[in-house]
Amino acid sequence: MAAAQAHPRKRLFVNREIQGRLLARTTLYWVLYHAVLWMAMFFYRYSEHRGAVLAGATPRSFADLYGQFLRENSSLWLCAFAILPIVLWDLLKFSHRVVGPLVRFQRTLEGLTAGQAVPEVRLRQGDLLFDLQTTFNEYLASLRTLQSSSELPPQIERQLTEELQQMQAEIQAAGAPGSPLTPHAVR
Repeated sequence: MAAAQAHPRKRLFVNREIQGRLLARTTLYWVLYHAVLWMAMFFYRYSEHRGAVLAGATPRSFADLYGQFLRENSSLWLCAFAILPIVLWDLLKFSHRVVGPLVRFQRTLEGLTAGQAVPEVRLRQGDLLFDLQTTFNEYLASLRTLQSSSELPPQIERQLTEELQQMQAEIQAAGAPGSPLTPHAVR
């Protein structure tokens, strides 16, 4: 694992499909949350005003009431816009811990499918999917043992090829429905 730690990835944004969708969806939820919060706060204030009018207070126009609410609560939007970049940056860093390993596994599977000798996969410190790393490397070790012990019978070779293709399809499906992981430099 030391070799993987010595070579940190140079890019946080390694897969536009997965990470881009996560960032866009988070931004959408952020906007929806704050819009609903804003409207709920105003509805509460409007309800208070209607109650006061029923109790004998002077009625105010909707525009006047909303203008006052806007002046009193504009700091909500200032704080919300200040925190959004922090939230998106943290999400990008977190998604990188999942997407980076997926890209690495995909590249290794592509190498195996092409008949290349591939080294064990070593994830970087902070990456997620270490259980998959362990299982994948055990599979590579068993494959090397089978290859070194003798020529594989066609039936086993066919079965291993099918399993390899199935693993590659599962990793692609984990990335984004219907879209393979886009290979980018992951270092």
